[in-house]
Amino acid sequence: MRLVSVLRWSAFGAVIIAGAAIAFAYSQGQFPGQPLDGPPIALIGGRAYDPAGDSLIEAATVIIRGRDIVAVGEAEPVPEGARVLYVNGLTLLPGFIDSHVHLSGIRSRVTDGSRELGWLPYLWRFIRRFPERRRTLIRHGVTTVKSLGDPHPWVVRFAEHIERHELAGPRVFAAGPVFTAPGGYPVGRLRRAGQGDTSYIAQVTRQVIGPGEAAEAVKDFGGSVDFVSVVLERRGQPELPRLTPSVLYAICATAGELGLPVLAHVSTLEDLALALAAGVDGIEHIPFDQAIDSLTLEELRERGITVDPTLQAIEQYLSEVLGDTASARRARDNLRRLRLAGVPIVVGSDAPSPGTTFGYTFHEELRNLVEVGFTPREAIAAATTVAARHLGRADRLGGIAPGMLADIIAVAGDPLTDIRATAALYLVIADGQVLLDRLDEVRNPGTLVRAPDAPTARSPKGVHH
Repeated sequence: MRLVSVLRWSAFGAVIIAGAAIAFAYSQGQFPGQPLDGPPIALIGGRAYDPAGDSLIEAATVIIRGRDIVAVGEAEPVPEGARVLYVNGLTLLPGFIDSHVHLSGIRSRVTDGSRELGWLPYLWRFIRRFPERRRTLIRHGVTTVKSLGDPHPWVVRFAEHIERHELAGPRVFAAGPVFTAPGGYPVGRLRRAGQGDTSYIAQVTRQVIGPGEAAEAVKDFGGSVDFVSVVLERRGQPELPRLTPSVLYAICATAGELGLPVLAHVSTLEDLALALAAGVDGIEHIPFDQAIDSLTLEELRERGITVDPTLQAIEQYLSEVLGDTASARRARDNLRRLRLAGVPIVVGSDAPSPGTTFGYTFHEELRNLVEVGFTPREAIAAATTVAARHLGRADRLGGIAPGMLADIIAVAGDPLTDIRATAALYLVIADGQVLLDRLDEVRNPGTLVRAPDAPTARSPKGVHH
């Protein structure tokens, strides 16, 4: 009996030790948030650029209290006890908004579709809510993201943890699962990535057949998300099934009743025409099968429909996966047409789709915009104030002004003339939290710091910028 008792207590102790070890490992590198009751923050001496009004203050003082910017000017008084950050020689911009990510997405290798992570490493990251992805986005100045397809209700809870500052990371606006036809895109890609018919696919997609089923699915989770995401694209695979017009109309009608915008993923001009006919509110990706005609461009502009081209992701997929460089060039030409037509454009990375990386691809996309004709100021606006308007939060996001949420980044060089300077980050404040501080690396305070040479955007094979 004594031996049995010893073994029983030994087993119990082993379980306790194992649990403590797991809890310790879980907590390491978790990237926790910061409390809201800290002292005010004063940013002194930087060039403050507000893209909402295209205004620049050469030597600004910005005061932050809690989540909010409370004062911006040339000689604002610094509150007693404030944390003072001298940003002389740096340019202050609103935090960037990545308008297309999949926070829980499983990266696949570009060439053979195999997974880069086994199930256990991926599950561990999923449970810990991807601290490395949150940290990477922040390090690249991304303080808000638009999730276009993540497990529901996981992504809603994830967003709430960040909102409460339990976790640090970019603010999340979420669609929850994407609507697609049974077996339609991206189901096949998820299966090739090693998912099989798993619960992950069931949580990240809604494969609906008839209008009634589609309407009920929207109602099921419509009260907890910010918008509805529908997939019409086939990514150059015409054999894939696609949502029927009647199903798409039912989704749009039901979402409209709930006050939810509908965002449609497209890859062809036919997809775009169907989306516009159904009354969607935004377009994800960009048609690459043919040139967008003038009537379609005019309709997009008149209706104020925002397009999120994700050009870098599209070019990488077409060139590296399908080997279709002609379509990749066509996508770039269509982005030029959209700009010239005055269609609102935002910046999205589509990370972690093949050929993309969280944070880095966002800056590649900024450079892509400039390469097709956007000015650096227009590209910055697409990543800030235009994106905030697209989210319906232009009153609180996308600018540096009193009343705005305190999302501010500080970069070296002059991003208003050289978009590569946006990658030279020395300070990132997200929702009033100082999450990146490299100001001690700034030399010779009071002089302009030169931005390091930024890597040029990777060009897919055969695509000329």
